[in-house]
Amino acid sequence: MERNQLFRITRLRLSVWYALVMGCILGLSGLGVYHVVAHAYRETINRGLESVADALHQSIEPVWQQPGHLQQLAQEISLELCVAQANCLTKKALTRHPLTEGAEPVNYYLRLLDRSGKPIALAGMYLEQLPITSPVQHWQTLTDRSGKSYRQITFPVYTQNQLSGYLQLGRSLNDLNQHLAFLRLTLSLGWAISMIFIGWSSWWLAGLAMQPLDRSYQQMQQFTADAAHEFRTPLAAIHSTIEAAIRLSGQQGSEPLAETATARILQVLKRQNTRLSQLVGDLLLLARLDQRQVTGGYHPCCLNDLVSDLVEELAFLAIEAQVTLLMEVQTQKKLYVFGNEEQLYRLISNLIVNAIQATKSEGRVTVFLEDSEQYALIKVQDTGIGIALEHQSRIFDRFYRVNGDRSRASGGSGLGLAIAQAIVKAHKGSLRVQSQPGLGSTFTIRLPLD
Repeated sequence: MERNQLFRITRLRLSVWYALVMGCILGLSGLGVYHVVAHAYRETINRGLESVADALHQSIEPVWQQPGHLQQLAQEISLELCVAQANCLTKKALTRHPLTEGAEPVNYYLRLLDRSGKPIALAGMYLEQLPITSPVQHWQTLTDRSGKSYRQITFPVYTQNQLSGYLQLGRSLNDLNQHLAFLRLTLSLGWAISMIFIGWSSWWLAGLAMQPLDRSYQQMQQFTADAAHEFRTPLAAIHSTIEAAIRLSGQQGSEPLAETATARILQVLKRQNTRLSQLVGDLLLLARLDQRQVTGGYHPCCLNDLVSDLVEELAFLAIEAQVTLLMEVQTQKKLYVFGNEEQLYRLISNLIVNAIQATKSEGRVTVFLEDSEQYALIKVQDTGIGIALEHQSRIFDRFYRVNGDRSRASGGSGLGLAIAQAIVKAHKGSLRVQSQPGLGSTFTIRLPLD
């Protein structure tokens, strides 16, 4: 179960990173395509506008100061001459003729200005909608009161090498904005659809990449289980041999058994053999929990009786450590969970023993039992040395020790909390810790009620 969760999290992280990288690449590529297309559109508009303006400039400049010729040209290109300022507010558009062939109606406007910038003639747009701008700049992008944008080009008009006015030609950019809006929508939809495909592909590819690691992890687990299983037989034989040697030494020695050097050596060997046997048993239990091969069935277990029995059994250990061990049941009903009683016994006993070992003399360890909605809560609270924040995320790792010296002195292997976490997950529960250095720790087991 722990392996499945670990590999799911790793696979998810690989998928997310792959999707993010591909999404950034696609996003930057789409942004580049958008800017290239927008630039091409703008360049095309500028070239078309400049071509039309140049043709009009060549037609208007020779007849600018000739009597009657400007009126005749105005009739040909639907140009309205300004007699007064009010006459310049026209609705007429620049229609198609040989000079503006290919231009869309109403898109273009034409203005003729005198040297001071006042309008002489115009066609196409209201002045109040698109105010006349300074004729000094050759290219301009304008915006009217309704928010529509226009591109405008200005040509000076000369008569006998003297500046006599300006010609301004502009066109609406509505078609450009519509094209660019459609392009943005297309690129956005394409990016979103691509991200869906990339997300699925990244999950699939991450699964393929994780398969060799998964097989290696399974082989490592199988090796651990097999090795632990094989170690049990020779360790049991060694233990029996040591026991026989101790008895034989006691029968044949001239000195008392406790005083002989041989007896002391045998006692050390016995303790280390017991410790090694316990370690092998823990490894075997962890391997079986990982592979869901734990023997023993699941059935309704009464937590009230289980916790009460454990507190009673471990009372001698608390008395030996000069620690007060208490139990508080904060519910009026019996709490049953569906699980393996042997595993639950190991789970709670590991936490209580750890709490007693972490608490100094005259301290207190309290076991709380309560219910919360559909869950049973078992809290083991101590007044011990506490656990620093940087260690709290790793104390459930195998062989991790916050205080190695204390663990070795107490005979701990660093597997107690890892076994507790594995048992909780096997029962579809959770195990959390709250602790501050010097203020003690509280381990909370949350198990679904039967």
